[in-house]
Amino acid sequence: MVSEYISDIIEYMRKLEKKTMPDELYMGKQTELTWDMRRVLVNWIVQIHYQLRMLPETLFLAVNLVDRFLSKRQVTVQKLQLVGLTGLLVACKYEEMTTPHIQDFAYLAGNCYSVEEIMNAEVFMLRVLDFDLSFPSPLTFLRRVSKAEQYNMQTRTVAKYLMEICLVDHRLMSFTPSLIAAAGICLARRMLKCGKWDGNLRHYSGFSEADLQPCMALMLDHLMRPMDDEFVFKKYQHKRYLKASLFCREWVSRHRHEIQPVTPPIGSFAVSNVQNTSNGNSGSI
Repeated sequence: MVSEYISDIIEYMRKLEKKTMPDELYMGKQTELTWDMRRVLVNWIVQIHYQLRMLPETLFLAVNLVDRFLSKRQVTVQKLQLVGLTGLLVACKYEEMTTPHIQDFAYLAGNCYSVEEIMNAEVFMLRVLDFDLSFPSPLTFLRRVSKAEQYNMQTRTVAKYLMEICLVDHRLMSFTPSLIAAAGICLARRMLKCGKWDGNLRHYSGFSEADLQPCMALMLDHLMRPMDDEFVFKKYQHKRYLKASLFCREWVSRHRHEIQPVTPPIGSFAVSNVQNTSNGNSGSI
């Protein structure tokens, strides 16, 4: 970031992140979907994103677009995967230098949707979102906080893992990207014994440690749950990511008695499959 304009840039991004926040309670407006269906969908998006070797920013934007769309329109189970596919396609066009052909996206969805359906869904999503794709992801704020960290690679990698689990767990949807980035760094530092959250970190993040506690508590609660089917966990098992997910799992196991349990939200979490099983033209997309 340009140093002489940094204050104005940060102020603008803070306003923008609030503008592009989804409705954290949107599932109450959906008649067929559940939060667990969303979890399955996001898990699938993460996997496709990884297979196509896309930029990290593309993943965060894709999930944001999906959540913002679902905040505004009801979607049937049969069309949910189409929404996820469309969000990834739009994010890819916005963030990537090159974009896979739309037929490749159709193939990745098991050819459940035609090229024409995907193209129509893309136009519809853009109209619903007023063509507003400007979204400051947690990665944007992570880069600034990392300056106070001297860009420590291990801390940043663990923080990135913690930020990505926030995509899967809908309970973390209410936190702004800037807070998620700061909470990721703060918790990573705690796990790696990197010292206290000092004035320098408060300055670059804009948050005190107390501000970050609710978000970190949910991150830890997520880490304590079974993650065998979670692709983010499998992804961060690799050496490329310094085996960050294994490190976090082991840390949580050692400190389980110190972690305060989080009361789960009331609601139904029936397991569902997001694969399209109908050729019907139901839903809003």
